[in-house]
Amino acid sequence: MSVINLPVQPPFITGSVLSPLAEYPDVLLLDVRFDEAHFHASLFEILKIPLPVRLQKAVNKRRAEYLASRYCLQQAMNTLGITQFVLHNDENRAPLWPAGLRGSLSHTHRRLCALLTRRQDLLPGIDCEQIMGGAHASDMAHMIINSAERALLAALELPFSCALTVIFSAKESLYKAIWPEIRRFIDFSAAEVVGWDVKQARLTLRLTRTLSVAFCAGKTFTVAVDLQPETVLTWVIGQQK
Repeated sequence: MSVINLPVQPPFITGSVLSPLAEYPDVLLLDVRFDEAHFHASLFEILKIPLPVRLQKAVNKRRAEYLASRYCLQQAMNTLGITQFVLHNDENRAPLWPAGLRGSLSHTHRRLCALLTRRQDLLPGIDCEQIMGGAHASDMAHMIINSAERALLAALELPFSCALTVIFSAKESLYKAIWPEIRRFIDFSAAEVVGWDVKQARLTLRLTRTLSVAFCAGKTFTVAVDLQPETVLTWVIGQQK
Protein backbone atom coordinates (compact mmCIF):
# COMPACT_ATOMS: atom_id res chain seq x y z
CA MET A 1 0.00 0.00 0.00
CA SER A 2 1.21 3.50 -0.79
CA VAL A 3 0.58 6.61 1.30
CA ILE A 4 -3.12 7.50 1.50
CA ASN A 5 -4.52 10.91 2.42
CA LEU A 6 -7.77 10.11 4.22
CA PRO A 7 -10.89 12.33 4.38
CA VAL A 8 -10.61 15.23 6.83
CA GLN A 9 -12.95 17.80 8.37
CA PRO A 10 -11.21 21.20 8.42
CA PRO A 11 -10.67 23.27 10.42
CA PHE A 12 -11.18 20.58 13.10
CA ILE A 13 -9.30 17.70 11.44
CA THR A 14 -6.66 19.17 9.12
CA GLY A 15 -4.61 16.12 8.17
CA SER A 16 -4.99 12.34 8.22
CA VAL A 17 -2.36 10.19 6.54
CA LEU A 18 -2.15 6.40 6.39
CA SER A 19 1.17 4.84 5.39
CA PRO A 20 2.98 1.49 5.75
CA LEU A 21 5.97 1.19 8.05
CA ALA A 22 9.22 0.73 6.14
CA GLU A 23 10.33 -2.22 8.30
CA TYR A 24 6.86 -3.79 8.45
CA PRO A 25 4.88 -3.08 5.25
CA ASP A 26 1.93 -5.03 6.69
CA VAL A 27 1.64 -2.50 9.52
CA LEU A 28 -0.03 0.84 8.78
CA LEU A 29 0.73 4.08 10.59
CA LEU A 30 -2.14 6.56 10.95
CA ASP A 31 -0.96 10.11 11.71
CA VAL A 32 -3.65 12.74 12.33
CA ARG A 33 -3.54 16.46 13.11
CA PHE A 34 -6.57 18.12 14.69
CA ASP A 35 -7.41 21.32 16.56
CA GLU A 36 -9.75 21.07 19.52
CA ALA A 37 -10.35 24.84 19.31
CA HIS A 38 -12.50 24.11 16.24
CA PHE A 39 -14.45 21.27 17.84
CA HIS A 40 -18.19 21.66 18.31
CA ALA A 41 -20.70 19.05 19.43
CA SER A 42 -22.59 19.03 16.13
CA LEU A 43 -19.54 17.38 14.50
CA PHE A 44 -20.58 14.06 16.03
CA GLU A 45 -23.71 14.11 13.87
CA ILE A 46 -21.90 15.49 10.83
CA LEU A 47 -19.23 12.79 10.98
CA LYS A 48 -21.76 10.10 11.96
CA ILE A 49 -19.90 9.03 15.10
CA PRO A 50 -22.14 8.29 18.13
CA LEU A 51 -21.32 10.25 21.28
CA PRO A 52 -20.94 7.80 24.20
CA VAL A 53 -23.05 8.45 27.27
CA ARG A 54 -19.91 8.62 29.42
CA LEU A 55 -18.65 11.60 27.38
CA GLN A 56 -21.85 13.63 27.20
CA LYS A 57 -20.73 15.86 30.08
CA ALA A 58 -17.00 15.63 29.37
CA VAL A 59 -14.90 18.70 28.61
CA ASN A 60 -14.42 19.62 24.96
CA LYS A 61 -10.82 18.37 24.98
CA ARG A 62 -11.91 14.80 25.79
CA ARG A 63 -14.77 14.85 23.30
CA ALA A 64 -12.57 16.34 20.56
CA GLU A 65 -9.92 13.64 21.05
CA TYR A 66 -12.54 10.92 20.99
CA LEU A 67 -14.26 12.20 17.87
CA ALA A 68 -11.05 12.80 15.92
CA SER A 69 -9.66 9.37 16.79
CA ARG A 70 -12.84 7.42 16.09
CA TYR A 71 -13.58 9.18 12.82
CA CYS A 72 -10.05 8.88 11.47
CA LEU A 73 -9.72 5.26 12.59
CA GLN A 74 -13.01 4.51 10.86
CA GLN A 75 -11.70 6.03 7.64
CA ALA A 76 -8.44 4.07 7.96
CA MET A 77 -10.26 0.79 8.56
CA ASN A 78 -12.46 1.47 5.53
CA THR A 79 -9.32 1.06 3.40
CA LEU A 80 -8.92 -2.42 4.90
CA GLY A 81 -12.47 -3.45 4.07
CA ILE A 82 -13.76 -2.91 7.62
CA THR A 83 -16.61 -0.46 7.17
CA GLN A 84 -18.54 1.72 9.61
CA PHE A 85 -16.65 0.37 12.62
CA VAL A 86 -16.55 2.58 15.73
CA LEU A 87 -13.81 1.71 18.20
CA HIS A 88 -14.85 1.14 21.82
CA ASN A 89 -12.88 0.34 24.98
CA ASP A 90 -13.06 -2.44 27.55
CA GLU A 91 -13.29 -2.03 31.32
CA ASN A 92 -9.55 -1.30 31.45
CA ARG A 93 -9.90 1.38 28.75
CA ALA A 94 -8.00 -0.83 26.30
CA PRO A 95 -9.29 -0.55 22.69
CA LEU A 96 -11.56 -3.31 21.41
CA TRP A 97 -10.31 -3.82 17.85
CA PRO A 98 -12.47 -5.63 15.27
CA ALA A 99 -11.90 -9.33 14.66
CA GLY A 100 -8.88 -9.97 12.48
CA LEU A 101 -7.24 -6.60 13.20
CA ARG A 102 -4.60 -5.63 15.72
CA GLY A 103 -3.93 -2.05 16.64
CA SER A 104 -2.63 0.54 19.04
CA LEU A 105 -3.76 4.14 19.59
CA SER A 106 -2.30 7.25 21.20
CA HIS A 107 -3.04 10.96 21.23
CA THR A 108 -1.58 14.15 22.58
CA HIS A 109 -2.15 17.86 22.01
CA ARG A 110 -3.43 18.29 18.42
CA ARG A 111 -2.02 14.95 17.26
CA LEU A 112 -3.18 11.35 17.32
CA CYS A 113 -1.52 8.26 15.93
CA ALA A 114 -2.33 4.60 15.52
CA LEU A 115 -0.88 1.36 14.20
CA LEU A 116 -3.09 -1.14 12.38
CA THR A 117 -2.29 -4.60 11.04
CA ARG A 118 -4.08 -7.76 9.97
CA ARG A 119 -1.08 -9.90 10.93
CA GLN A 120 -2.00 -11.86 14.03
CA ASP A 121 1.63 -12.68 14.84
CA LEU A 122 2.49 -9.01 15.46
CA LEU A 123 1.93 -6.93 18.59
CA PRO A 124 1.93 -3.21 17.68
CA GLY A 125 2.41 -0.48 20.25
CA ILE A 126 2.50 3.29 19.67
CA ASP A 127 2.70 6.42 21.79
CA CYS A 128 2.90 10.16 21.13
CA GLU A 129 3.77 12.77 23.76
CA GLN A 130 4.39 16.47 24.19
CA ILE A 131 8.01 17.15 25.15
CA MET A 132 8.15 17.62 28.92
CA GLY A 133 9.16 20.89 30.47
CA GLY A 134 12.40 20.94 32.45
CA ALA A 135 10.84 21.11 35.91
CA HIS A 136 8.31 18.39 35.12
CA ALA A 137 11.06 16.11 33.76
CA SER A 138 13.10 16.57 36.95
CA ASP A 139 10.10 15.66 39.08
CA MET A 140 9.20 12.60 36.99
CA ALA A 141 12.64 11.15 36.30
CA HIS A 142 12.79 8.86 39.36
CA MET A 143 9.59 7.13 38.22
CA ILE A 144 10.74 6.57 34.61
CA ILE A 145 14.46 5.73 34.62
CA ASN A 146 17.04 3.99 36.77
CA SER A 147 20.62 5.05 37.47
CA ALA A 148 22.02 3.23 34.42
CA GLU A 149 19.48 4.90 32.14
CA ARG A 150 20.28 8.28 33.67
CA ALA A 151 23.96 7.73 32.85
CA LEU A 152 23.03 6.80 29.28
CA LEU A 153 21.01 10.01 28.93
CA ALA A 154 23.91 12.08 30.25
CA ALA A 155 26.06 10.86 27.35
CA LEU A 156 23.56 11.97 24.71
CA GLU A 157 23.53 15.33 22.97
CA LEU A 158 19.88 15.84 23.80
CA PRO A 159 18.29 18.03 26.48
CA PHE A 160 17.42 15.91 29.51
CA SER A 161 13.71 16.73 29.31
CA CYS A 162 13.59 15.73 25.65
CA ALA A 163 15.47 12.46 26.19
CA LEU A 164 13.34 11.58 29.21
CA THR A 165 10.17 12.14 27.19
CA VAL A 166 11.46 9.76 24.52
CA ILE A 167 12.11 7.04 27.12
CA PHE A 168 8.71 7.61 28.72
CA SER A 169 7.05 7.28 25.32
CA ALA A 170 9.13 4.24 24.32
CA LYS A 171 8.13 2.36 27.46
CA GLU A 172 4.49 3.31 26.94
CA SER A 173 4.69 1.93 23.38
CA LEU A 174 6.17 -1.33 24.65
CA TYR A 175 3.56 -1.76 27.37
CA LYS A 176 0.77 -1.12 24.87
CA ALA A 177 2.26 -3.73 22.52
CA ILE A 178 2.45 -6.50 25.12
CA TRP A 179 -0.75 -5.63 27.02
CA PRO A 180 -2.90 -8.12 25.03
CA GLU A 181 -0.54 -10.90 26.12
CA ILE A 182 -0.02 -10.03 29.80
CA ARG A 183 -3.29 -8.18 30.61
CA ARG A 184 -1.91 -6.53 33.72
CA PHE A 185 -0.43 -3.18 34.62
CA ILE A 186 3.32 -2.79 35.06
CA ASP A 187 5.47 0.17 36.04
CA PHE A 188 8.33 1.80 34.16
CA SER A 189 10.95 -0.28 35.95
CA ALA A 190 9.80 -3.41 34.07
CA ALA A 191 11.93 -2.35 31.09
CA GLU A 192 15.12 -0.36 30.72
CA VAL A 193 16.91 1.36 27.85
CA VAL A 194 20.16 -0.45 27.05
CA GLY A 195 21.01 1.23 23.75
CA TRP A 196 20.14 4.36 21.80
CA ASP A 197 21.22 5.19 18.27
CA VAL A 198 20.14 8.81 17.89
CA LYS A 199 21.20 9.02 14.24
CA GLN A 200 19.20 5.92 13.29
CA ALA A 201 16.31 7.03 15.54
CA ARG A 202 16.19 3.67 17.28
CA LEU A 203 16.55 2.63 20.88
CA THR A 204 16.61 -0.78 22.56
CA LEU A 205 14.48 -1.71 25.57
CA ARG A 206 15.18 -4.80 27.69
CA LEU A 207 12.74 -6.40 30.11
CA THR A 208 14.09 -6.36 33.66
CA ARG A 209 11.75 -9.06 34.91
CA THR A 210 9.67 -11.90 33.53
CA LEU A 211 6.12 -10.85 32.66
CA SER A 212 4.91 -14.07 31.02
CA VAL A 213 6.24 -17.22 29.39
CA ALA A 214 6.72 -15.32 26.13
CA PHE A 215 8.10 -12.15 27.74
CA CYS A 216 10.98 -13.17 29.96
CA ALA A 217 13.56 -11.01 31.70
CA GLY A 218 16.30 -10.08 29.24
CA LYS A 219 14.09 -10.01 26.15
CA THR A 220 14.84 -6.97 23.99
CA PHE A 221 12.72 -4.79 21.72
CA THR A 222 13.66 -2.19 19.11
CA VAL A 223 11.73 1.07 19.38
CA ALA A 224 11.45 3.55 16.50
CA VAL A 225 11.64 7.23 17.44
CA ASP A 226 10.23 10.20 15.53
CA LEU A 227 11.43 13.27 17.42
CA GLN A 228 10.03 16.67 16.48
CA PRO A 229 10.44 20.09 18.12
CA GLU A 230 7.36 19.81 20.34
CA THR A 231 6.35 16.14 20.20
CA VAL A 232 7.81 12.66 20.12
CA LEU A 233 6.28 9.61 18.45
CA THR A 234 7.52 6.10 19.24
CA TRP A 235 6.43 2.67 18.15
CA VAL A 236 7.42 -0.94 18.67
CA ILE A 237 6.36 -4.13 16.92
CA GLY A 238 6.43 -7.19 19.14
CA GLN A 239 6.34 -10.75 17.87
CA GLN A 240 3.79 -13.24 19.15
CA LYS A 241 4.97 -16.83 19.38
